[in-house]
Amino acid sequence: MNAFISDSIFDSVSMNFPKNVEEVADAACLQKLLIPFYDRKRTVSVDEIVRLEGCGNYTNFFLKDGTKMLVSRTLKEYETLLDGQAFVRVHKSCIVNLGFVRKFFIKKEGELELTDGQQVKISRRRAQTFVDRFRDFQPIALS
Repeated sequence: MNAFISDSIFDSVSMNFPKNVEEVADAACLQKLLIPFYDRKRTVSVDEIVRLEGCGNYTNFFLKDGTKMLVSRTLKEYETLLDGQAFVRVHKSCIVNLGFVRKFFIKKEGELELTDGQQVKISRRRAQTFVDRFRDFQPIALS
């Protein structure tokens, strides 16, 4: 059997988490993410993820229903997996879903307000990338 199919973490059916990030599906077809959470794995649609915050070798997922999940994977791994989606890294410890950005404040250090009311700082180094991605962003209705 094709190793690519059996190890893909993004699929309409939940599969095992890949041993390395290179074994993931094409970013254009990503719809769900299998997140190892405590003693089980939870399937989360990418359009439910508001933001991800990194803390060392751990990542906090913040979902639109208010759920917060701590996962023992690095933010860099999820940045690679979600590349090409509606996600952009705005700070060394934060990735946001552009679909949940409510306001963008321009000052010495940029800041975002998300639809859940949280405010996230944008590093000066990543500000232009964010503005470019946000300008080109067109929300896609996921089924």
